[in-house]
Amino acid sequence: MSTYEEISENFTAQICELEALQSVYPKELVITDHGVLADINEFIKNPKQELPQRLEYAIEISLNGGSIELLISLSSNYPNEKPETYLRSSFLNRTQQLLLNQALSNVVKQQAEGEPCIYALISWLQDNGEEYLAASSKDQEKDIDDRDKNKELEKPINFARYWIYSHHIYGKEKRKDVIALAKENSITGFSLAGKPGIICMEGNFEDCDYCWQKLKSMNWHKILIRLVEKEEDCENVDIFRKFNDFQEISFPSSERHNDMGKVRKYLVEHKSEHVFKELFGIEACVSLFKFFDTAKKVTKFNT
Repeated sequence: MSTYEEISENFTAQICELEALQSVYPKELVITDHGVLADINEFIKNPKQELPQRLEYAIEISLNGGSIELLISLSSNYPNEKPETYLRSSFLNRTQQLLLNQALSNVVKQQAEGEPCIYALISWLQDNGEEYLAASSKDQEKDIDDRDKNKELEKPINFARYWIYSHHIYGKEKRKDVIALAKENSITGFSLAGKPGIICMEGNFEDCDYCWQKLKSMNWHKILIRLVEKEEDCENVDIFRKFNDFQEISFPSSERHNDMGKVRKYLVEHKSEHVFKELFGIEACVSLFKFFDTAKKVTKFNT
């Protein structure tokens, strides 16, 4: 395990690299949470037992044919540990974005241990990103032609509802990205911000699965699918929806924790009480029922 001195050195290297990048990309670089940056600077001056959260930022790289955004997430062990990265762009289709991220992942693995490497990743993207943008443009033209030719061979529509559990959902940018991703793909449901975090996505199965692939590519402490509800061969997926739109909700009880009683009530209101146990496990249900039982007894005694 790293000592506080080693962690402090890692954070110092992260700050120095960040400041150098900000000097080159003053408008293009956006820090996800300036509070985390302040915590890291404070830790460097006065190391303490509680470590700051991961430093996360994004840099938009302009290229011929469009732009690509590089998302960076650094643990307290970076640069001794590889950074977590993700590329996204409205100019890339799903296939090319996946291929580009796979290529970037290989580039990250090739970086020297113990050396800051974000600028090297940017340089690689500047040298190679345009070919993915061009391929995406060609794919889009081909997709339009294929769509016109195969209208009579359309696949059956399948409805799905994904119930996704996350250890927490805190970051403002990530929360915005979840909402934007859902709305861009005609997904309804909700995102429960705080701890624990829950994302419910419902709509066309292919759209839900695409959103899930995008979600798990983001930087999470823990994220997994707890349950998938599915209806096949649907003429209209809208009749199976339980939510009218996609929105962020939160039921804070103490600090950043959610009030599980209010979460359960929200699920009941949307005819989804059955997933409470799937999401949080038997122990959470037992604890909640004990709470309700105690509350009833207190109410009865007072009356």
